[in-house]
Amino acid sequence: MNLKYQLPLIYQNLLPREVLEFAPQEKKATCDNCSMARPRNKAKIHYREDLKCCTFHPFLPNYMVGALLNDKSATRAQEIFRDKIQRREYALPIGMVAPVKYQVEFNNRTEGDFGQREDWLCPYYNKENQNCNVWRHRGVVCTTFFCKSSYGKLGEKFWEKLSNYLWYVELALLEEALVMLDFSPRQVMTLLDYHNRHDGTAAEKKSWVLPEAKARDLWNGYFDDQEGFYKKSFEIVANMDKKAFHELIGEQGQSLEEDLFEILPQLKETSV
Repeated sequence: MNLKYQLPLIYQNLLPREVLEFAPQEKKATCDNCSMARPRNKAKIHYREDLKCCTFHPFLPNYMVGALLNDKSATRAQEIFRDKIQRREYALPIGMVAPVKYQVEFNNRTEGDFGQREDWLCPYYNKENQNCNVWRHRGVVCTTFFCKSSYGKLGEKFWEKLSNYLWYVELALLEEALVMLDFSPRQVMTLLDYHNRHDGTAAEKKSWVLPEAKARDLWNGYFDDQEGFYKKSFEIVANMDKKAFHELIGEQGQSLEEDLFEILPQLKETSV
């Protein structure tokens, strides 16, 4: 299956054709049959079969949240999002962020925690079906994480390069949405500080939610219409054409694209 149909829908009109048309044949790491779960995996490090690699709270950028809120088939995810918004559980203008309390604990994990901690289970994980409620709108980590690759080291290198590229794209697009919706550079930097934290204040490490006064300040006037803000963020990105996209990502983004272009022919020549 082409990456066009594996990557989040929002990227279908933005990413290079060479990337979208590549069809990786990853047979070792599949979500339906976890290769890291026992009894198949005899190694010391393994995952619980009912948790898999979903013991992780992903970051979903603002435009991706908006895409999900517009997706009529994503009713369960919408319920989760609205609950997070109502409880002020780190629903921020940059997107849906893991609570700092969670981030600090996860980023200071010990060997063997990942894939085992049920209390770290992704909030978007569908326990009944053992799959993802946000699959077509998932973030970078979940899009590019493969515990094993059918292409060996070359495959691992490809997914790492794709991850670096998509993370840069994600950051550029969410920042563009913020700027278009009147957030200053200083406000953007303040918001980005809530992502991937290794430490926090005593209050942050104690509570799963933000104080209302702090949340209102961070939302820059949008606190009472957060759903509307996310949908506007999605519209900004959805209406972007490829020319505007390439101007936005600039030389660094295009350099990351070229890194992908260099490795794609090698993968296509590799039998799996």
